Amino acid sequence: MPSRRIHLIAPAGACRTFTEALGFDSSAQLVKLVQDVIGDRYRVTADHAILEAGEDERLGGRRDDDARVHDINMALADGDAAAVVGLRGGAWMVRLTPRIDFSALERRAAPVALFGFSELTPLVNIVAGYRQGRGIYDMGPAFLGYGLRRYAAQRGYSDLSGWAKGQLRPQFEDYLRDVVGMIEGRGTTRSIEAKLLRGALPSTSESIRIAGGNLTVLSTMVGTPWDAFIRPRRRWLMLEDFNDKLERVDRFLAHLTLAGYWEDCPGLLLGDFHQGDVDQRPAVLELLEFHLPRNSDMPVLTTDVVGHTWPMSPLPLNTPLRLMPLGDGTLRIAADRASVRTVED
Repeated sequence: MPSRRIHLIAPAGACRTFTEALGFDSSAQLVKLVQDVIGDRYRVTADHAILEAGEDERLGGRRDDDARVHDINMALADGDAAAVVGLRGGAWMVRLTPRIDFSALERRAAPVALFGFSELTPLVNIVAGYRQGRGIYDMGPAFLGYGLRRYAAQRGYSDLSGWAKGQLRPQFEDYLRDVVGMIEGRGTTRSIEAKLLRGALPSTSESIRIAGGNLTVLSTMVGTPWDAFIRPRRRWLMLEDFNDKLERVDRFLAHLTLAGYWEDCPGLLLGDFHQGDVDQRPAVLELLEFHLPRNSDMPVLTTDVVGHTWPMSPLPLNTPLRLMPLGDGTLRIAADRASVRTVED
């Protein structure tokens, strides 16, 4: 058996519906599928009790906090863990943050990549802040069901559920192969293209770094001991959110403004914002005019492929990225392939 492993975690919302959507009766079948797709170069591991846990918002959401914290701590400390994959976002994760032993990353001899988004925003940003951490803001694959159905609805497909169900497994398998490609230094097949909406871009010879994630969850870190991992001092800020009222988006942006987040922020990447069928980005851009520094040439880019959307592309946080002009105000945001690598040939 190989020593290097890829560990599946479900520290936020429950994964039962994802397992069932794939046609499985247990998490063991899910793990077997991942192992079959990834092949025999890595062991695929998971805590099955955590993957099969339920949630009840009347009872604190989840009752397995101790187990979830232990699962994350063990993965971050294990030198054989090449990647940790968060299966979904959801809820109930942020409260675990103070109990996670991130100092284990300081003792690692080899890097570890953590993939996640949404509720895992703090986890991904903090891991990315350590020399041996690689934080990749990327779709939790359990989100695929929602993302595929929304994609089909936007394009007027007649059989939304049937098309989405047929795409679920192959898209999940493609995602897993992409994870392996990134940690082995081959890079991703899912690129990020963005458009410049305002401001002036830095020289294309300069690299940028990005912090950020889901706006609602990100705001919980402001002013905490983990603030430094998301504060955009000489780093761009990426923001995305979904299914929230614009008045709440305005409050979250005001929180960043009051905390001085724009004072040393060189740029902003605006990902997907939507509520139901409504694209909220035009309204969010209007809100930003009340928050961004006046008479500032801070560049603001927008992209369709980061956030609660499908297709979604991975965004490596706190790692050098290049802005590559493609013409007509469109750019590609690209990382050096080796920047996410955690394993050697």
